[in-house]
Amino acid sequence: MNPRHFQDLRHAKRLRKIVTALSRHPTASVPLASQTSSEAQSIYRFWSNPTVSSEAILNSHSEGTVARARGCETVLSIQDSTDFDFTSHPQTTGLGYLNQTQQQGIKVHNCFAVSGAGEPLGLLHQHTWVREVPPVKQKDRSAQERHQHKPIEEKESYRWLTTLTAAEAKVSEQVQLVQVADREADIFELFAQPRQVNSELLIRVKTNRSIKQAWGKLFIALSQAPVLGELQVEVRRTPQREARIARVHLRGLHVTLAVPEYLARQKPSLQPIELNALWVEEIGVPADGGKPICWKLLTTLPLESYAQACQYVRWYSYRWLIERFHFTLKSGCTLENLQLQHRDRLLKALATYSIVAWRLMSMTYQARLTPEASCDAILQPEEWRLLRRKFAPKSRAKTPPTMHQAMLWIAQLGGFLARKSDGQPGLKTLWRGYTKLHYMLEGARLVTKT
Repeated sequence: MNPRHFQDLRHAKRLRKIVTALSRHPTASVPLASQTSSEAQSIYRFWSNPTVSSEAILNSHSEGTVARARGCETVLSIQDSTDFDFTSHPQTTGLGYLNQTQQQGIKVHNCFAVSGAGEPLGLLHQHTWVREVPPVKQKDRSAQERHQHKPIEEKESYRWLTTLTAAEAKVSEQVQLVQVADREADIFELFAQPRQVNSELLIRVKTNRSIKQAWGKLFIALSQAPVLGELQVEVRRTPQREARIARVHLRGLHVTLAVPEYLARQKPSLQPIELNALWVEEIGVPADGGKPICWKLLTTLPLESYAQACQYVRWYSYRWLIERFHFTLKSGCTLENLQLQHRDRLLKALATYSIVAWRLMSMTYQARLTPEASCDAILQPEEWRLLRRKFAPKSRAKTPPTMHQAMLWIAQLGGFLARKSDGQPGLKTLWRGYTKLHYMLEGARLVTKT
């Protein structure tokens, strides 16, 4: 955390202590995560301090994200939005509508950096806003049409364009920066936006856009494109489906997107855009009877070989990591339980917990990507020694255990059974285990003092 982002050097030091304390007990409330009541009060005072801003907290973190990005050949800049619902805390001021009901909260758009190998690097940018009026109802066609014909600068979707610019401003042109996003980013103006050197797009599309090629429509043309080959894709578990390995067909095609008619009237200078398109379609029906995956992707990256197509599909599959980041903030850090009474304090807490959430994810994925590396990169000596004392009390080894072994022990503290059929432990299990480890550590320290 670079102190230059704060008016007072002590604020940077305080933030470092707060992140450390909250990381030790990620699922606990602030009073429980703090060792003393005075420490809890210092956290609340930090978030209430008018000279500390959420931007300063985030900038101190994103500077580290950029430093980690410099060591990568490719950085995936993954964008996605989420809602934080504080309806159950009616005393909180400064909130806005989340949807067409009376739910109140804050809307957040994050840009999360991931290496080309799938390692979480941290946040590059965070944009927050509130809606003063409920959004247009889906049944109100006339209102939807009026909204569609507004300039992009007057729409909430403009955040996709400004976030791209913010990410480009931070990451060196020497690093390939690939913007990855789901169907909500299927915006013609985003494809048309000028980009810096080495900045690319990889977007899943929802609109069957008009194209200049034969067939006239994107989806029909893609369905008729030749099969480049097959690929196995890891499909992550969601509340609606189990995790599985899907076998997919890859089809590729070079296309020229036509300018939508309403945009051509608004901005006559807009020109058709040349892109590469990928059709990723699961072969057969999943064993659980679920819906087969079918991704239609548009990219500015070159598509000249089957190997390139496979690489882009893998990169898109890492988009799931920003969903894990949001899940960690909500379920792991229980951000929506905070009762800070004002939006500004909540935004500072959100920025702080964003650092905590990245730390938890980084610890987990480092263990998966480099399982044989030493765990001293993510655990303190007293942490891994206590783990070894509990799970391997007869061991006389003086060197730290591997990342894989340490994470397995932490997961077992969180309730993981570690059977051969159990696969990899999940983030939630590791949160519980990491919290329990620090309770054990605090107990050991007390015993030593007596």
